[in-house]
Amino acid sequence: MKIAIDAGHGKDGDPGAVGPSGLKEAEVTETLAGILGNYIVCIGHEAYLTDRSLFSSERAVKAAEDGCGLLISLHTNAGSSQARGVEVWFAHGNEEGKRLASMILGVLTAETGALSRGVKDDADWLFPKEPTWRGGMGILRNFSGPAVLLELLFISNPVEEKLLASPDFQQKCAHAIACGVLDFLNSWKKGNQGSSNSSQAPDPFPDLPPTLWGGKARKIALALRDLGILTGYEDGTFWPVRKQE
Repeated sequence: MKIAIDAGHGKDGDPGAVGPSGLKEAEVTETLAGILGNYIVCIGHEAYLTDRSLFSSERAVKAAEDGCGLLISLHTNAGSSQARGVEVWFAHGNEEGKRLASMILGVLTAETGALSRGVKDDADWLFPKEPTWRGGMGILRNFSGPAVLLELLFISNPVEEKLLASPDFQQKCAHAIACGVLDFLNSWKKGNQGSSNSSQAPDPFPDLPPTLWGGKARKIALALRDLGILTGYEDGTFWPVRKQE
């Protein structure tokens, strides 16, 4: 699949939000988009970087016209100096977008340790420059396929601004997003197989409790399996605490 990656802001030099030390949102998203693109290619899909000379709604339209089946828009949040955490938005009524948002957020918070602010419907989003706006987010509303907008930490928070500038943290974010995308695509593919024999396929790692680490352990193990980093045992089990004989 061709996956659109949108580095938020950047049009005509738009910096987006600016952190207390001067870090610009547009710089962070541009760097993250490049790293995420590499991970998308590594998991076997095509990465498409949106045109930053366009407005956000135009980027979505162009991505769809160019054959993208999924869209991820990268942003950093802004608010008070104490505000923190990650949130993921989807277009109102786009149920696949909502599911994609949930899967990405789950892996992202598990890998980075960031506070989850939840999955959010863009019908509840208020445009700062137009408080009466009820039209949602253009980048999401103008893309018919699964689409999400990620608010990756608060650049207005000095602690989180420092994290956003960290190459290590940027790698963690990009890797987590790619894992969430892969998890979604695999489940989406199975869902589109209808009455095929996919339902009879063995459940991988049945020995890994779904409640371990609040459900995050299984999600991470499956994502790592999909990336080819781990395989488990020949019988399909994982047994993370079993010693090798």
